[in-house]
Amino acid sequence: MITWLNRIVDLIENTLVTGLIMTATLVAIAQVIARYVFNNSLYWSEEVILYSLITMSFLTMGMGVRYASHISVEALYAFVSPRATTLLQIGATCLGLIFAGVLIWYGGKLVVNTSRMGQLSPALRIPVGYIYSVIPISGGFMVLRYLLVLQDLVAGRSYAPPQVDIKTS
Repeated sequence: MITWLNRIVDLIENTLVTGLIMTATLVAIAQVIARYVFNNSLYWSEEVILYSLITMSFLTMGMGVRYASHISVEALYAFVSPRATTLLQIGATCLGLIFAGVLIWYGGKLVVNTSRMGQLSPALRIPVGYIYSVIPISGGFMVLRYLLVLQDLVAGRSYAPPQVDIKTS
């Protein structure tokens, strides 16, 4: 169940992050062209780029869990037994789950409060609650990824992140 859901989250994250980086890049290029060629600035471009980068940052937190790329203190594992290493990894995963839960809880409260106030973004005039909704969503993605890691650790297997094969030609 978790593995199947993980594939769907992979697809969603990859599609959104790719779309957001393309959006930020194209809007930045359009802004430069508009400013220096047509001598006219796009008033909304900075906000689109900023929200794209912030949203990407939150979405990639779950990807960081999936590919085991978050900061960890692995030097400690060299001084303890394999059983203690597994217990430390389970503890770190549980702390990650707590952090993701905090993101969901307080991010959800932030979305509800800003939506209730009717706050709009300055340039685009879209509800800020929509923008803040990435916080609990990314927390949910992180919970799923941490549960995937925890599933392996509790089963007695070490978590092996998927290998990324980047082809250059």
